[in-house]
Amino acid sequence: MKWKNRGHEVENEAEQIVESFMRHGKKVFIFGAGQIGRYLEPVLSHYNIFAGYIDNNLEKTVQGINNQKVYSLEDYAARSEQGWIVIAAARKNIPAIAKQLLDMGYIEAEDFFIYSNFEGRILPILALFLYDQIFMTAVQVCVTERCSLKCRKCAHACYAVSNKAKDMELQNVFYSADCLFSKVDYVKEFVLIGGEPLLYKNLAEAIRYIGEKYKDKMGFFCITTNGTICPNQEILDACQKYGVHFEISNYSVQNPWLEDRYCKLTELLAENKIEYQLGKAEKQWMDYGFEYVDREESEEELIQVFDKCQTPCKEIRGSRLYFCVMARSVSDNLQLGVGKDDYLDLNMLSEREYKNVLLEFSIGYSEKGYLDMCKHCNGADAEKYLIPVAEQL
Repeated sequence: MKWKNRGHEVENEAEQIVESFMRHGKKVFIFGAGQIGRYLEPVLSHYNIFAGYIDNNLEKTVQGINNQKVYSLEDYAARSEQGWIVIAAARKNIPAIAKQLLDMGYIEAEDFFIYSNFEGRILPILALFLYDQIFMTAVQVCVTERCSLKCRKCAHACYAVSNKAKDMELQNVFYSADCLFSKVDYVKEFVLIGGEPLLYKNLAEAIRYIGEKYKDKMGFFCITTNGTICPNQEILDACQKYGVHFEISNYSVQNPWLEDRYCKLTELLAENKIEYQLGKAEKQWMDYGFEYVDREESEEELIQVFDKCQTPCKEIRGSRLYFCVMARSVSDNLQLGVGKDDYLDLNMLSEREYKNVLLEFSIGYSEKGYLDMCKHCNGADAEKYLIPVAEQL
């Protein structure tokens, strides 16, 4: 989306959102008591608007989830006090749940929302215009571009990075977190990524600094790893102290030898009482086409490409907030020199207007309305171009 009235783009929409939310009792029910819903609950609890779960699994309605009430849809519909409903489920299950709600007379975008749109647009607008806070779904710090794997078609093009390449200076990691949280009140997921972040020699210090200063400003403090490296005890101690959650990618279909690595890593994390999520074994990746896509579309067409994509993966690098971490890292790692100005400098925002501008940028507004790397990316259509997962060069 291209800025036409910077700082004032969503005011009318915000008025309608706040009015609807107040009319629905300032409460949100999560439809889906699985992993997606449980990741959303701490965010809603932060704003004191979480009212319970709804689920079609009757066993969950009896047992509850994490000491929270789980309603069947019929029980929810019988309540005198209801609220907004957010469908937090796997994408394949969303249409069926939406139909359930529609059949019962609930209206989409008025009574219920899909979690991706709720997290990416509705909640950030509500957080600012009702609670005077900046909320963002996910922000990452790329501590190193080096990786222990050399995956063909890596979405960050880390295969092109030398093992001798310089990592982010520790002080710049500190500064990146300081800049972000000087302007942002709450982040659902704050993630240390790579490359492979466990190659970063100063990882323990980074965890301690960020955890000590900003843990209460994030729902989840995470490390995303490919599972090939076991952290040392210093890292484990820091992760345990600050509640760091490990997100482990699963490339064992293409690389069966990784299964043993995953076993060793998950056992170590469990022994140290560190939460982790080992992803399902991935069979295919999407090919974003960075190496060969060269669009010649008009400005209007590029804006459409960007708006259709709307990646949630923001990156903070010093004071520069990048809308798409892949766009920045691929351009740097492949030395494309594309999109060098495609960021929002948090230090350049005026105290008077920064919240509105930062909100708008975070939901997809910018001067051009697209990123220069959109010319070299399949964007949302990448799902049409499937390739083997983590094929090693």
